[in-house]
Amino acid sequence: MDLSTIVKRQIDADERRGFNVRFDSEGERHDQLTRDLVGLVGEVGEFANELKKVGLTLNTPGYAGPTLADAAPHLREELADAAIYLFRLSTILGGDIEADILAKMSINDTRYRELER
Repeated sequence: MDLSTIVKRQIDADERRGFNVRFDSEGERHDQLTRDLVGLVGEVGEFANELKKVGLTLNTPGYAGPTLADAAPHLREELADAAIYLFRLSTILGGDIEADILAKMSINDTRYRELER
């Protein structure tokens, strides 16, 4: 399944569940962008917290936290949650995240060409 299809599937599900991506005013649109940004930051925070626990396990004798292998499924789930918020933010802004990512990758190919080995 390509990224555009995944995004459409998620946005369709969001709309069926009452999570709008189309608004009557800029104020409503801004408010939803703000709410989704808070959600995105929350998911990134959950990822960071789990990774912190892995670091404590690795670096603190006696700390009985998760290994990276144990934490990986949870970390991937938090990344998936973050991606869903990115899909929503892009859609609310009228974007096509797949095209936007490809365009940015092209810019980065030029920008960082000197670093390639």
